[in-house]
Amino acid sequence: MSAVTDNKPKARWGAVLAPVLIDLVVPLLIFYGLRRAGVGVVGATLAGSVIPVVRTAYSLVRGAKVDWLAIFMISALALGTIASLAMDSPRMLLAKDGVITALCGFWMLGTLLAGKPLLLSIGRGIAEAKRGKGGGEIWASRWDTEPRFRHGLRLITAVWGIGLVLDAVVRVVIAYTLPLDAVPGVTTTQWIALFVVLYGFMIVYSRKNDLLA
Repeated sequence: MSAVTDNKPKARWGAVLAPVLIDLVVPLLIFYGLRRAGVGVVGATLAGSVIPVVRTAYSLVRGAKVDWLAIFMISALALGTIASLAMDSPRMLLAKDGVITALCGFWMLGTLLAGKPLLLSIGRGIAEAKRGKGGGEIWASRWDTEPRFRHGLRLITAVWGIGLVLDAVVRVVIAYTLPLDAVPGVTTTQWIALFVVLYGFMIVYSRKNDLLA
């Protein structure tokens, strides 16, 4: 057992799931509330999209370092929304989140080809938040000395990347096949289920193989 993991705080599901639920459940409630009030699909979808954009923007302002993932998310949301409005396509607007998750998935898989998986950078940030900069450096230094550590981070990154790409395919199919009003509820439900599976796998595998940051 590595000394780095002694007295390591346990992963907190609440801290991870809370922002996910805010980004998913609150926009869903806004969408169906506005639809019930007679607002169109496009207007209701855009109103719900404000919540994740505001939360992501707040994380950028609050963060001491540039959060490239947050910048990417805001940019992708903005471009997807503009393209949907320009094409006057409610279904494209509903499918845009699938395009975003696909890009995130391919990004994660791309970091594997680049040499260092995205989970290494994310894990280092988590370790720094828990134990300071020194703790983050100690955890990340295991990449250079422990083959099992490298294999584990690569595997988790690959699972997340593939999962996000598959999620994107499902989202787009749902957006273009189901009735418009059913799309947000179905895609939100399937994404929450997928996220729980992916995050659960990551935590269980990380604990078993001494990878937790």
